[in-house]
Amino acid sequence: MRVELLCTGDELVTGLITDTNSTYLEARLFDLGVKVARVTLVGDVRPDITGALLEASARADVVIVSGGLGPTADDFTLECAAAAAGVSMEEDARVLGWLKERYAARGMALNPGALRMARIPAGTEPVRNPQGSAPLVIQQLGRAHLFFLPGVPREYRALVDGEVLPRVRTWLAAEPGRTFRAFRLLRTVRLPESVLNERVMPLAPSHPRVVFGFRTHAPENHLKLMAEAPTQAEADAALAAAEAACRLALGTHVYGADSSEYAPVLLELLARRGHSLAVAESCTGGLVAQELTAVPGSSQVFIGGAVAYSEKMKSAWVGVPPDILEKHSAVSSQTALAMAEGVRAACGATFGLSVTGYAGPGGGTPEDPVGTVYCGLAGLGMEPRCERISLSGDRDRVRLFAASHVLEMLRLHLLAAPVSP
Repeated sequence: MRVELLCTGDELVTGLITDTNSTYLEARLFDLGVKVARVTLVGDVRPDITGALLEASARADVVIVSGGLGPTADDFTLECAAAAAGVSMEEDARVLGWLKERYAARGMALNPGALRMARIPAGTEPVRNPQGSAPLVIQQLGRAHLFFLPGVPREYRALVDGEVLPRVRTWLAAEPGRTFRAFRLLRTVRLPESVLNERVMPLAPSHPRVVFGFRTHAPENHLKLMAEAPTQAEADAALAAAEAACRLALGTHVYGADSSEYAPVLLELLARRGHSLAVAESCTGGLVAQELTAVPGSSQVFIGGAVAYSEKMKSAWVGVPPDILEKHSAVSSQTALAMAEGVRAACGATFGLSVTGYAGPGGGTPEDPVGTVYCGLAGLGMEPRCERISLSGDRDRVRLFAASHVLEMLRLHLLAAPVSP
């Protein structure tokens, strides 16, 4: 099955917003064994959209289109679909009824813009939108099935998961001579992409049914494994063998798989062992705490933290002795250790983490130039330790990788520490 995506809107081709819908759908289709063949971005130009629909439908079995279904004058994707099929636009009684119900529930009167959303190409199938007003519209154009979805990510994802993917799954199951696929995404940290490649590619010849691929998602690098076989059981077995070999080669650099994300993995590890955590941040400005608190239920583990940016606040809030600051400076291993232990003690946490450094573009010293960061870890029953890292790139990159590094210090410590019975 060949699948293409078509995204419409001037905001996409002018850089005003980033296309996140395609990446979401690509990942979901990949889980079904479908690799998207092409993604096309088209501005709000009628002939361009019509032409793109005709071209994609001539190549693909399924074309998934997003954007241009709303109530405003520049929402004319369905009109282009009608032009491509050579049919008229018609008011659909079902869609009109859905719109009346939705607007009445919100205490709003239907206006001419809203009524535009009830007009769809003749012969198409509308599907109610559970999260918004504009419906999903399904059209047959030549051999291709076209799905027209609203561009609003919340609405798009609800319709993709609830309507589009189930249909695609059914069609896949009915394909004669189908190739079955199985997938795994291994997520790694502290492993450059080139090193990841160097460690796993020697394994590829031993797994001829598995395609090895790579993806960078800073500060992480991911290994993509796709097994293909005549049956699902064979694909699953080939994937399992390749995954086991790769995990052995990569060790603790692998923190999770598939949809796992770093912060939830770390927080679950802490929670299982009954630990708590506090953080003291300087150059990262709260990024560590932000990543942790983005996870629902993080308060079970995360006690709190401080953005101790100035030397005064490093002493006042996390107890760094003034003589350490005077003798060693705010960016030093001694200060990082004092920050980690100070915030741990102040919050009564099992562990304390700290980050202090020069994120740039100014600052730095000959000994500790811009990009130098000290990461501290303190905990009950352990000797506090600090790691000095040198990071390249702009301010945002230094802060991002520093936050990742200090969290990984804690994860590795937990993996190495004995578990209490």
